[in-house]
Amino acid sequence: MMYSLKNKLSIQFLLVALIVLFLTSCSSVEPKTYENQSPKFEFNKFLQGKLTGWGIFQGRDGEVQKRFRIDMTANWEGNVGTFVENFTFNDGTKQVREWELTRIDDHHYAGKANDSVGEGKGEVWGNSMHWNYTITTETDSGTYDLDYDYWMHMIDDKTLINRATLSKFGVTLGDIAVTFHKQ
Repeated sequence: MMYSLKNKLSIQFLLVALIVLFLTSCSSVEPKTYENQSPKFEFNKFLQGKLTGWGIFQGRDGEVQKRFRIDMTANWEGNVGTFVENFTFNDGTKQVREWELTRIDDHHYAGKANDSVGEGKGEVWGNSMHWNYTITTETDSGTYDLDYDYWMHMIDDKTLINRATLSKFGVTLGDIAVTFHKQ
């Protein structure tokens, strides 16, 4: 039986899509993996007051495309936290992101930012937190809703290292790494 070129391309596309789906579904770490790691990340205690962060954005090819500084002010009242992040990028541009987060229980948080799409979800275990959220992001080629798969890891009582993978339609666009220091 002869397949047309269109049928061959459709089958190849389907096979590639299935392989990508398989590889991405096998690569996730469960937040509870870090349950016994220390120091314990007490999210609402660490993110209180003033913090300073320094970070980079790397494209898919690994090239650092942006460097930035974040000056953050955080405050918790009960189970609700508000955060103001003032970004200054190496090209001189500035951006402000304001978050409101709610502590649901000992391990779960929900939050929304001024530029988020819907509500983000976070889970804390041991020394780590895992966040998933979508942010409307301006780029050189336009404005897009990008998905952030974000991990935060406590190093000591004053230092937090963050890593996020940015994607659109399941395709990785780049990574962000940030180190925060609590003042």
